[in-house]
Amino acid sequence: MKLLDKYIFKQIILATLFGILIFIILWISPEILFKIIKKAINGEIAPIIALKLFFYNIPDILGKAIPVGLMLGSLFVFDRLSRDSELIIFRNAGASFYRLTLPVIILGIIGSIACFITLDYLIPFSTVAIKNIKNEITQNYFVYVDKNESDQPRNILIIGNYDGKNCTNIKYLKFSDKIDSETPLISNIITAKYAKWMKGHWELVNGLEYQITPDGVYKDVISFKSKNELSGNSAYKSYKLLVNSTKKPAEMNIRQLKHQLYLLKSSGMKDECKYFLTKLHQRYAQPFSCILLALCGVILGFNKPREKRILGFTIAVALIFVYYIIGPFLDMLAQNGILTPLMSAWFPNLLIASAMIILVKFKQI
Repeated sequence: MKLLDKYIFKQIILATLFGILIFIILWISPEILFKIIKKAINGEIAPIIALKLFFYNIPDILGKAIPVGLMLGSLFVFDRLSRDSELIIFRNAGASFYRLTLPVIILGIIGSIACFITLDYLIPFSTVAIKNIKNEITQNYFVYVDKNESDQPRNILIIGNYDGKNCTNIKYLKFSDKIDSETPLISNIITAKYAKWMKGHWELVNGLEYQITPDGVYKDVISFKSKNELSGNSAYKSYKLLVNSTKKPAEMNIRQLKHQLYLLKSSGMKDECKYFLTKLHQRYAQPFSCILLALCGVILGFNKPREKRILGFTIAVALIFVYYIIGPFLDMLAQNGILTPLMSAWFPNLLIASAMIILVKFKQI
């Protein structure tokens, strides 16, 4: 059987690589390449920058192309083997359907590893590189609420603009220690032009501090050139959340996603925590889909001599479309608490697995 395994493996890997290449070309040409060429011709970017943007966009497409290529590659090969009656010969020689899938499973595992590396290393690196080239590292109106052990706000830091280096248009609210109907909620309001992270605290620069009396009126207005606020762990969490607020989950590796989840949990940001937890689970679920889609391609390509071939390719395209189109919808359900993050991340794989079971029974393999 080793000769048969090598034969099937070689056929599928060639078809898969061809499918991945076609997917990248079809995806990148209308969506990305045209825009890059247009900007280069208009003189908006230098040719070397255009070339960098082109190659930096490939990993994001590759993350989707690997599972699709595996499915279409296995479908194409097994469809051809069915059409040429080679599968009948293999089965008459004693090779069962499940034995014939062994090379596909091995290739699916290799594809899963390649997909994981792409999602967790190449895509974060390339997306950050693209943002640096385009100078798109900005965050407007960042708000951090510092809470006490009773989950009550102590301070609120508001940063009007962050460009990756500088923090401007700062507002800092201090809440009263005593909370009752006769005491104002806020004791101090601080405004500043700039804020600097000083590895342990925030330094507010060129600002005014408005002190509020227990009667709820301004007691005094004090100008300052420099003032330190929000020290310790609260300062660290606010700074890291500010930096990460300029990043999408795709720009983070697993270690960074886990650290972001820690920051969100400790800051009581439950909705954001659900979203990032879903993305963390997807980082494992998406590579695993390579194995399922490859096997699904085998089942769709395993046809009877007179069976219509177009049906298998139509079902494959429909499954791929559904697999990717329901992703944002499932993210929304997880963030709203309708689905757990784990269920939301793995539901597309469950959908593919269910389709495989139905197809096996329908084709009577």
